[in-house]
Amino acid sequence: LTVIEDAAQAHGALYNDRQVGSIGDAGAFSFFGNKIITTGEGGMITTDDAELAHKARLLRNHGMSETRTYWHDHLGFNYRMTNLQAAIGVAQLERIDEILKTKIALAQRYKNLLKDVPGVIQPPDVPGIKNVYWMYSIRLDEKFGMTAEALQKVLRENEIDSRPFFIPVHELPMYEEKGGYPVSTELSKTGLSLPSSPKLTHEDIDRITSVVRKATG
Repeated sequence: LTVIEDAAQAHGALYNDRQVGSIGDAGAFSFFGNKIITTGEGGMITTDDAELAHKARLLRNHGMSETRTYWHDHLGFNYRMTNLQAAIGVAQLERIDEILKTKIALAQRYKNLLKDVPGVIQPPDVPGIKNVYWMYSIRLDEKFGMTAEALQKVLRENEIDSRPFFIPVHELPMYEEKGGYPVSTELSKTGLSLPSSPKLTHEDIDRITSVVRKATG
C-alpha cells in the first residue's frame, strides 16, 4: 500500500512523535499564501525514496531528459519554483521554530479563553501529537445556541473574519454518487476557523473570544 501524506497545512507537526511528511512513501506540503510557510504559491514533496524523488523532479521540469537536450522521457509539467520563491521559502524555514512558537501560543490563548464557553468544542490535546494550528478551529454543538454559520455572521458584523470548515469531498458534484459520510458532513456544518495569523496580538484574541462568548445563546 502506497501512502501519500497530505501535509499541506502541517509544516512542523508531529504524529506519534514523527515529523509529518516523513511517515508515508511521500508527503506533500503547500506553500500557498495563507500557509504556515509561504512562497506565494507552489509546494514541496518529501520522500526518502530516491527513485520517486528523481521521477518527481523529472515531472516538475516538463518530463525533460537530464542527459539529452530537448528530449522528454515523460509527459511532464511546469511545476518549477522560481529562485525568488525558493529564497523566500528558505528564509522562512530558518524561522520555522519561531513561527510555530507564536502560532502555538496564540492557540493556547484561544483555548484558555474559550474553555468554559458552553457548546464550544476545541481541538483535543493528544499524546504524541504536536498540533501547529495552521488555523484555530472550533466546533459548536447545540449547547452554544447558535449554528457555526450564524456565529460567522456575528463575527463579520464585528469586522472579524472567520472561515467555515471545508465542504466534504463526497458532497462535490464529481463525487456525490460515491456514498454518504455523515461524520464529515457533521464536521463541515458545525465547524468554524477563527483568525489565526501569527501577527495577531493578545488583545486581538481577547476581542475575538469576547464576541464569541457574547454570541452564545
